[in-house]
Amino acid sequence: MRKIKLLSTTDIHGTLSTFSYLDQTIKPQGLSRYSNVVKKNREQFECIVVDNGDSLQGSPLMTYAHRVKSKPNPLALVFNHIKLDYYNLGNHDFNYGEDILLNYMSDLNALCLTSNVLYKKEPIGKTRIHTTQDGYRIALIGLCTDYIPHWEKPEHIRNFKFLSPIETLKNELKQLNQVDYTIVYYHGGLEKDPTTGNPTEVLTGENVGYEMTLIPGFDLLITGHQHRSIATQINHIPVMQCSLNATEYMDTLIDITSKSCDIKLISMSEYEYDQDIESIIKPFDDETQIWLDQKLGRVEGHDLLIKDPFDARLHKHPYVSFINTIQKQVTHADICGTALFNQAIGLGNEISYRDLVNNYVYPNSLIVKEIDGKTLKLYLEQCADYFTVLDNKITVNPMFDEPKPQHFNYDMLDGIEYTLKISNPLGQRVISLKFNGKDVQDTDLFSVAMNNYRASGGGNFHMIPPCKTLLEIQRDMTDILAEYIMDKKIVTMTHHDNIKIIV
Repeated sequence: MRKIKLLSTTDIHGTLSTFSYLDQTIKPQGLSRYSNVVKKNREQFECIVVDNGDSLQGSPLMTYAHRVKSKPNPLALVFNHIKLDYYNLGNHDFNYGEDILLNYMSDLNALCLTSNVLYKKEPIGKTRIHTTQDGYRIALIGLCTDYIPHWEKPEHIRNFKFLSPIETLKNELKQLNQVDYTIVYYHGGLEKDPTTGNPTEVLTGENVGYEMTLIPGFDLLITGHQHRSIATQINHIPVMQCSLNATEYMDTLIDITSKSCDIKLISMSEYEYDQDIESIIKPFDDETQIWLDQKLGRVEGHDLLIKDPFDARLHKHPYVSFINTIQKQVTHADICGTALFNQAIGLGNEISYRDLVNNYVYPNSLIVKEIDGKTLKLYLEQCADYFTVLDNKITVNPMFDEPKPQHFNYDMLDGIEYTLKISNPLGQRVISLKFNGKDVQDTDLFSVAMNNYRASGGGNFHMIPPCKTLLEIQRDMTDILAEYIMDKKIVTMTHHDNIKIIV
């Protein structure tokens, strides 16, 4: 009997430290805690340590590191200290473009597994055979969701091609020879309920983890992307996924001879943080803190803090008007739309870079589309899908809470006045839509500003990509917001109560 310990992370989103940038307190999170996980397990077992992607994006430290093009990459330094063995790429790892990604990969000592992503016509990673101390051969296959072109800025992926993870998996399995155990790392999630097999989302191909379990020839599936806590069996295949921000990890004890494994999720709270990792991070953190604490300006009158996120969406919060006002000033579009991201907290009277980064966590840019009245109504109908009626009260559609919170896929638009009747059937909820006091006609044309994720159809807004692009502003939204606030110093804004949502 020979046992190997497999330690896996996914979707750490740049969370290197145990210290939170949101409130500057110690949290049960971070690669600094995971470092001690790895140390302790290596004392007892022969280990394989793998990261499953979406690591480069998501924290203020990594945002700042990418802005100043830190060399070496701080994430790579931390992974190298932990002695990461292998890694897979996730969709957010492409958010900062080719140079940032390739420099990060070159700084890493670990080997890339991603076999369904081509860079200049060659796979950026490949299936690896890990030979254990006793001579057992373990195959590790890495795959990434091929839905990335639907979200990512074209200039970031012009030299990349994304192949079907399903077809790539089949091809990789065919080429394996004399292996004792096969592990698949997939940066994508489950599109169906693990127990019933019923779809839990629109089957766009973004997530195909369930479908993978129907393919014979491998022993374990590690997934990601959805930020779920999963340790189960699907179609007789052990399947795992852990939550985001390095708050837990996937622990797998593999018995190679019997091809069985013991799978469990373990919270980082069970481990202390590694001071060596915190010391590695400190120079980057010091610079990040200085950047975050820059005072940009202030809001005149009431603050823009969000106290109730649901109410802030049901009754459009002044913070939303604030963002849309800046988008309109910058783009001169007729209509502007934005969403409250999952953890948005709004703004106090005094505004710093920290406030902007904590609210606007994605490296989005601004795009203006030309949209006719008919398409505008379809856009709003998709927004209206965010709500449902339960016991004669409006609540959030469960699809936007589970299996992954997607509150960022509800947009609120300024420049128009509209009413949504949530008890109406889907596709018939927009009961009033006016522009400058007049009913919008199907043939009316408007310029509509939105972020690049929405413009590319992200969030099932498939009606938007075919529309003509009028303007692209290739700057990060946090920079756009910061420049506006610094220019004004004292921001005076008018809240527009232009959206009515009724039962």
